[in-house]
Amino acid sequence: MPAFLTMIMRQNKNSLEVAAIIAVFVAGALIFVSNSNSIYNIANAQGGQQQKSVVRDSQAILLEDKTIPANDYIHLYDSTPYMITNGHIAAKLPCDTNNTSPLKVLIGQAPNLTPAELEFVKPLSTPGKLCIYHVDIPSKAGEVVTDIAIQNPTTTEIKLPSTSSIVIGVNEIAPLQSSGSSGGNMTMSNMTTS
Repeated sequence: MPAFLTMIMRQNKNSLEVAAIIAVFVAGALIFVSNSNSIYNIANAQGGQQQKSVVRDSQAILLEDKTIPANDYIHLYDSTPYMITNGHIAAKLPCDTNNTSPLKVLIGQAPNLTPAELEFVKPLSTPGKLCIYHVDIPSKAGEVVTDIAIQNPTTTEIKLPSTSSIVIGVNEIAPLQSSGSSGGNMTMSNMTTS
């Protein structure tokens, strides 16, 4: 028996009542702590429960002087065996005078990645040089995102200029449901989005 309980019991005639009160207090505290952690359940569309975890992972990836060969990519982030259920990507990439970058930010579940629908951030951009784009993850209902990459879908290599960067913020993850597939080679769509 813990020393503090023994001491309290000796000082009190109603030691059983005191011990019971302390036991209830300790049990209540343990229940409060176990329910106050970062894991909670959210009902999914099928009426079941999907367990999600609140996390905060932020990666600032500096791309200055990196070269992406023609029709190639750099894999930036992988959350497997969890999917990202709440996150954000901000990318500072070279762009033309029409605010369009030749590079694509790819999201999805490997091996199937597709270009994210990036939103142009005018106040932080310099068209013809570097532009800022951002997107929430997932960007579409039902989209499964575990992987993030940057792709050069052009026929020439691209050397990234000074201050080129991507910031990936992951706020919430959930266990990835097994699809029965064994994965495979990562594929990237050359589909363009503006």
